Amino acid sequence: MRVRIELLRWSEPILAALRKDGWAVESGQGGVSARHPQAPDERAARRRLHGLGLLTSGSLRIEFCHAGPREAAEQGW
Repeated sequence: MRVRIELLRWSEPILAALRKDGWAVESGQGGVSARHPQAPDERAARRRLHGLGLLTSGSLRIEFCHAGPREAAEQGW
């Protein structure tokens, strides 16, 4: 499960919190892409983001990107 995060205001503390929780964070066009090894689906990703206080944060927008066949194969699903 990949999560696309659009930071409405650049916030290093948000990125640091994601990394500290184990998210692999990559900056890209229009935002940040993040993956967590213990978040294989949207439900698990939502739980982790909620635990960080980010799921309902007004400082960002979150898009849950479900794995396509190629991505799933790369991750061994």
